[in-house]
Amino acid sequence: MFLRTRNKVVETPKYRRFKSLFCKHKGLISGEQCSKSGLCRISGFDIFTVCVKCGKIVSESHIEF
Repeated sequence: MFLRTRNKVVETPKYRRFKSLFCKHKGLISGEQCSKSGLCRISGFDIFTVCVKCGKIVSESHIEF
């Protein structure tokens, strides 16, 4: 999964289940889900906040219009 942040397109780290049990989720990145080239969904927004260390999705928001 790729996230479009303010500055650039960032690839989210792979989810590690065991590591996420002990992670405190201090380093977070937030952005809109997009493709590798930066193209986003036309009919709404998918906004995710992901931990950089373990790859766990901390919060997500889906908006359709």
